[in-house]
This record gives sequence, structure tokens and C-alpha cells, in this order.
Amino acid sequence: MSLLSANFTDWLVKHADTLDQSNQHSAELLTKIANEGIFRLGVPAEFGGDGKSIFNAIQGIEALAQYSLTAAFISWGHLTLIENLIASANPIPRQLWLAELLSGKRSGGTGLSNAVKFLSGVEELQVTLSERGGKKVLNGRLPWVTNLQAGRFVAIFAAAVEGSNQSVILTVPSEADGLSRSDDLEFIALQGSNTAALTFENVELNPDWIISSDANHYLAQIRPAFLGLQCGMPFGLAKRCLAEVAATLASNRAVLQQEWQTVSQRLAEIEQQLAQGLAEKDYFIRHPKALFQLRIDIVDVVAQSVLLELQAGGGRGYLKHGGLSFARRWREAAFLPIVTPSAVQLRLVLANSK
Repeated sequence: MSLLSANFTDWLVKHADTLDQSNQHSAELLTKIANEGIFRLGVPAEFGGDGKSIFNAIQGIEALAQYSLTAAFISWGHLTLIENLIASANPIPRQLWLAELLSGKRSGGTGLSNAVKFLSGVEELQVTLSERGGKKVLNGRLPWVTNLQAGRFVAIFAAAVEGSNQSVILTVPSEADGLSRSDDLEFIALQGSNTAALTFENVELNPDWIISSDANHYLAQIRPAFLGLQCGMPFGLAKRCLAEVAATLASNRAVLQQEWQTVSQRLAEIEQQLAQGLAEKDYFIRHPKALFQLRIDIVDVVAQSVLLELQAGGGRGYLKHGGLSFARRWREAAFLPIVTPSAVQLRLVLANSK
């Protein structure tokens, strides 16, 4: 049974290219995804969710990615923030934001990419928490945060505590004084994802915004969910590309059969390994390198899948109006190696740990 209704998939098919190239339907998209119940997947029943495992949420993102990586991308950010609210020992952020996030009335922007790179020793934190005039204030800039609907969002990120080795995880709403959102970043794809920069200018800290006062420990605990949910995007895109190839194998493209089968099998193996790792309590916390490798491997599978689709479609795939939506999937696939932590950053971490 599909996780998406026929009416919604019809809408996605109709608007996928527009979502990829503009923000014309971005607000409508978030509401439609929420109405499909995607934001309740993997959420405990006590918090208003379906009561199933996080892999159910990954499958929801995967289902979206088969039609629109833009839809999958904003859902990854949204669901990651929801997962963080649930994981927090502080119940107040859940009380403040969770109901609006589940219903899609407020968008959830995940700015933890900087924090995940910080945890892996790749980058310094870009927002600082300091004391000014007896008040704790936030200053800095997050250059890339996804799913920031103008005027109605909450963002999660990490901030370094000035004068100490401490760092904290915070959620800050769009209404906060001193917080500003840039215009949407200009992408070659996924333009409807409401991705922008956030600037903090003496934003006074509200203690109710604190998710964790120990960012390092907290990030290590939630990293499997962060990266696991990310994998839903390449899973869905690869499956769609391979389905397009499969539709041609009865023709003179049968020569691609063996390669299609090999890539399909590798995709299934990675998905199974991720599911098993997430199902085993704390496995990816104890073995983060195994998760990093899966993220690297799935990017390679997407690259192979989209190239197979190009070969299967032939010259039609290179025509602007070829009717295959291949050009959009090619652009979407180009994003997956660079989404943070990028494939290169993960390779660097693995190389330095040997």
C-alpha cells in the first residue's frame, strides 16, 4: 500500500518540475505533505504520531523522492526537527512547536549540518552564545537552512558558548527579535525547498528554546536519525530511475539488464543494512563509521541509477520537452553528494580515522 494518496501523487507529477525550479508552490507543498500524514511517521503515538519506527519516516521520504526530491528534501528537514524535539529531555520545545509541525502550520528548518560537521571535526560552529549586558544573546550566521517558510518557521541548530568548550542545541522561532532570513538561495534544482541563510544579531536567548546543554553528547545520540532520514532521499530517487530503466528492458535496451539488476540489488542491500542498524538499539551510535559508509555508498548507487536511466531513455532524455522528467532527476541526483555531511566530508572522516 502506498504511503501517498493518488490525488497527491498526481499533484506532485504535475508540479514536480515547477517545485524544482521555483518556490511558486512551496507553501502549498508543505500543507499537502502534512495532510498526507508524512510528518507523523515514526513519531510515538503519545505525541500524535503513527507509533511506528523511524524507518517508517524514512520510507515516507523515499516515497516523496520518487516524485519530487524537493518534497523529500523539505520533509527530511521537517522530520529531523520533529525527531529532535522528541529526543530532547526538555519537554518545553515539544509543547511549543510539535503540534504546529505535525499539522504543517509551521515549517521546521534543520540547521544541524554545521553541527554534524563540527561533531566530526570538519567545521567550527557558526553561531555563538555569549553574555552581553547581563543577557545571553546569539550572534552568527547559518548560511544554509532548508524548509524556512517566511514568517512561520522554527529552526534547530548548535551554538558555541563563548569562553568555554561548551556548545548547546537550540530551537529558535522566526518571530525572535534579531533573527533575519535571507532571500532563498539560488539553486540549479530544489528551488522550492525554502532554503535560505539565517542571521542572528543579538537574539536574546529564551531558556525554553534549549534542546540540550551538551551538544556533543546529544549530537552523537541523534546522528543516526539525522543521516538515516537523509537516506530516504537517495533511496526514492534511485528507485524511480531504476523503474524508468525497467520499463525499457523489453526493448533493444535489454543489454542494460545485468547492470540494472546489479544496481537494484545493491540498493536493496543498503536499505536492508540501514534498517537493521537502526532497529538494533544504539548500533550506529557505537558504529558511526558503518553509517557513514552507507551514506557514501547510496550516493554512488544514485549516480549509477541516473546514468542507467539516461542510457535507457536515449536521446529523448536530452530534449527539453522529451517527456521523461529526466533532466530534473539528473539535477536532483547532483545534489545528493553535496548535502551535508557531503560524501567527500564523510570520506575524509573515514580516512582520518584509519
